[in-house]
This record gives sequence, structure tokens and C-alpha cells, in this order.
Amino acid sequence: MALQIIIVKAKGKNDFKGIIKCYEKKKNKWKDTVSCECVIGKKGIIPFKDKVEGDMATPSGVYTLGFVFGYDNKPNTKMEYIRLTDKDIWIDDVCHPLYNQFVRGPVNAKSYEIMRRTDNLYKLGIVINYNREPVIKNKGSAIFIHIWEDKKTPTKGCIATDEHHIKSIIEWLNPDKSPLIIIKQP
Repeated sequence: MALQIIIVKAKGKNDFKGIIKCYEKKKNKWKDTVSCECVIGKKGIIPFKDKVEGDMATPSGVYTLGFVFGYDNKPNTKMEYIRLTDKDIWIDDVCHPLYNQFVRGPVNAKSYEIMRRTDNLYKLGIVINYNREPVIKNKGSAIFIHIWEDKKTPTKGCIATDEHHIKSIIEWLNPDKSPLIIIKQP
């Protein structure tokens, strides 16, 4: 049973601006822990059934969280952490057998996302286990919570917030509390 929940909701239909609210269950009551503004995909939040690779939308649903990633030494977190290198990619080639997978090292994929970016958007991030088990071809890949460019710039489908708040979320998360993320349509 999840004892930590992150709820993400767009401010309006087809809006790329949203809110993140984090809750933790203590003594049978849900306590609000972290709340902040966020940006989501340019086309807002859409149902899983409508999600396709490259559609610029954030998928609605309930998902577990994967590992935390970043550029520096492990932050203060209980989550699994991967320090990114220049060799790390996330495959978004829908025809590749490693579609929607993190890979370290060279592969023959036709397209992929470089994880150690020059713009620092992935300086800190959290993998959302969207379309991961099982992986369905063309249903979307590389959905993360990461640092935003700014609050006026949407993502390509991820959820992004300022560095201070993502750091707070990463420090708060505890895998022993089975954290979930709920991405809700307005």
C-alpha cells in the first residue's frame, strides 16, 4: 500500500501549467508535505489510450516511481540513484527492442534522448514508470519529473518544476513507503 502519493493536475484542460501536491500517510491521515507549481506537456494531460510517442502530451494515470537520476553525487535520498554520464541515453525509437529503456553505452537505436543534457533540465530527475512493464510500442517513452526551463515553457510530456522543489521531493521520497504518482486530467 502506498504511503506516499504525488498528485499532478493541470490547471485547465489542454493547459501546460499545473500543480504538484505530495502527501504522506501518517497515523491513518494524509498529510500535505510538498506543494509547488509545475509544467507538463505542451498539449496537457491526456488519457493513456490516446498517448502516442512524440505527441507532446503528459499521460494520465497512476504509476510507480523508478530511480532518481542526476549529474552530481547522490543527493540526500533513499531512492535508487544513478549519476548520469555522457554515455547515458533513453531510447525513444519505437522499433528498437530497448524502446523506453535507460541505456548506458552505444546502441544502434535510430533515436534516443541524451540524459546528460547541456541545459541542466536533467540535473535532477525522477523516472515515472510509465509504459515500462510491459512496454507497449509507440505509447510514449522517457516520462520523468525533472527541472523546468521556466514556468512559461511546457515539456514534451514530462512533469517539470523548479530545482528547489524537485530536490525537496527527491529528499522526501522513500521506497519503503511505496510512492505512487497520480496524474489527473482536469
